[in-house]
Amino acid sequence: MTRRLLGLVLATSLIAACETEQPPIGCPVQSLTWSVTYKPKGQSSCPAKAGEQLGIQKFSTPTGDEQLSIKPATLVALEERDPERLAYSLGALAKEADTEGFCSASNVATAEKRAPALDAEGLPPKNVVYQWSNVRILAIPLAPGTQMVADLTYTEDGCTAEYEVWGMWPGDVDCANEEGEPDNELCAEATGINPDFATTCDPTQLRCVPAKRPPSLK
Repeated sequence: MTRRLLGLVLATSLIAACETEQPPIGCPVQSLTWSVTYKPKGQSSCPAKAGEQLGIQKFSTPTGDEQLSIKPATLVALEERDPERLAYSLGALAKEADTEGFCSASNVATAEKRAPALDAEGLPPKNVVYQWSNVRILAIPLAPGTQMVADLTYTEDGCTAEYEVWGMWPGDVDCANEEGEPDNELCAEATGINPDFATTCDPTQLRCVPAKRPPSLK
């Protein structure tokens, strides 16, 4: 092989490598409103937990570490009745994705609200606890911080159930048709949602959520 031909082969190989390999993107997290669906794990006598919105944010600490905040709508709704306890959980977020393309959040704190009864409004006391584990944010070029999967131990008024959580951003896309029924096509055609996402309309909240365990891609 001549030097000129060898040079052309090497140049072609380098160009191909540059076109196929992409640099790491770190651990981006899109803020703020995500929609999640809860998938029951095992047997439970508790009422099924409906899907909801989560406020999710990434923070940088003065030391350069990253933190992830998870704030469920259920706890937000109880803030006026129990303003002393935090409505969100904080955990340490990795700076790089693992081999599967997920960034893990570790040591995620428990969040709890103990709301007293409001007799004048006919509201009984309410005690809600969120215990998160295995929180993972998808961080690939096709979905940079826009899908998540996690495990949740949820306790409401003493009844505890376990769920796998599938979430996506944006979480404010409604998918109710003119009759008020869930319509998956509205999720597939929504301009704000990544067209590569596999989505479905959650019938409990009428918002678009992942159709399968993340990565939920077509």
